Amino acid sequence: MTYNKVSVLIPTRGRVERLRKLLHSYDLTTHGALSELVFRVDEDDLPSQHFLSDQHVVTGPRYEGYVSMSTFFNELAAAATGDVLMCGNDDMVFRTPGWPEAILAAANEYPDGLFDFGVTTHNQEHYPFSIVSRKAVTQMGYLWNPNIFWGDIFLRDVMATFGRCIMLPTVQIDHDWAGNNPDAVFLEGNEHRIMPRGDWYWGDIHRPAVIQAVEKLEGLL
Repeated sequence: MTYNKVSVLIPTRGRVERLRKLLHSYDLTTHGALSELVFRVDEDDLPSQHFLSDQHVVTGPRYEGYVSMSTFFNELAAAATGDVLMCGNDDMVFRTPGWPEAILAAANEYPDGLFDFGVTTHNQEHYPFSIVSRKAVTQMGYLWNPNIFWGDIFLRDVMATFGRCIMLPTVQIDHDWAGNNPDAVFLEGNEHRIMPRGDWYWGDIHRPAVIQAVEKLEGLL
């Protein structure tokens, strides 16, 4: 096998009850060493640090909150030990027993590392839990381009260029998506920020970043 372990990367802030549900669902649906959870917690979020004291945790500054999500995910990718990386959330609930085996089986169909798997969940057309290879991350030099805000859409568009956006309909992960129930990572410290959604963002920032990533990944073919 080329791929042996899925690392689920989870930025979190101030939502211990969500984490409790997440960990319970994880324990019910996994076994063995085929997966891990890696959490990113702000250094001033002591309740989350205490609750996750027996977990794999990366602690760091708050930076600019949700606007710094690319930094959080890149820190998590660097700390993870898996060769398949899932961009997670602290409001995810795993529903499918044996989901790591299903993801790894799919990943091993693409030894070149070019894939972005989607799962059955809310808002799935955006691949909210982008699942990519460490090979691709190493080749690009990041998981999320530091200039990118909507990283799930970015990774989807990059891999779509290669025809490698693949849905895994048998893997279900529930998600209370920030657009419906904003989490503390999203809300706190962002009152003064304008989330980039206009044409200028997609044309001037998003698209050039996708082209740059595609050019780097062509080396894996």
